[in-house]
Amino acid sequence: MFLQATTTIINNKVTEKQVFSLWDVLFSGGIIGNTIMIAIFLLGILALYVFFERYFFIKRASKETPNFLENIKDCIHDGRIQSAIDLCRRTDSPEARMIEKGLTRIGRPISDISNAMQNQGQLEVSKLEKNLNILASASGAAPMLGFLGTVVGMIMAFFEISNVTGAVSPKLLASGIYTAMATTAVGLFVGIPAYFFYNILVTNVDRLVLKIQTHVNEFLDTLNKPL
Repeated sequence: MFLQATTTIINNKVTEKQVFSLWDVLFSGGIIGNTIMIAIFLLGILALYVFFERYFFIKRASKETPNFLENIKDCIHDGRIQSAIDLCRRTDSPEARMIEKGLTRIGRPISDISNAMQNQGQLEVSKLEKNLNILASASGAAPMLGFLGTVVGMIMAFFEISNVTGAVSPKLLASGIYTAMATTAVGLFVGIPAYFFYNILVTNVDRLVLKIQTHVNEFLDTLNKPL
């Protein structure tokens, strides 16, 4: 009789299945947790904007100008310095601006020309590397914010448990834990791509700087050759 009654209760028991909601998981951490989550998302949007803005800027700066250096050499050999300067001014590229700086100082010692071009080169590199520190910061700050959200979420979960009298429901503990871990997941989701974005841009800048340095060296070699 008891076994039959128990079986009837089990069979008639209504089990509530919790539906997974990503929105509820992400934004159920209270005011502090939601603030941290929003900060991570804003950091991700900023990192994405900086990446695409810098990527296309570097891509434009890396665009090859056909026969640019050969035309500069021809102008120097023919003594048409002003024509070479005008060609540099019509060409929107870092090496053109550096070579223009060198052309305006022709007649001075080669060391003065080289120093002037190096100073211009530092300005060009600083333009290329503009805002890359934001990506570097995002790759480290986003996971740290995620960990902060996890710690805050765990504190809140255990605070709720401390206010419960009697047996603690595992559901109460689990809910607080997965809500807290959501901030870490989102922080890593933002930080890992930001880290790769930063390294991609740094690699492109280094490749462009090497190409510029090669063109500058060829230009200086041209000045050192007898006409």
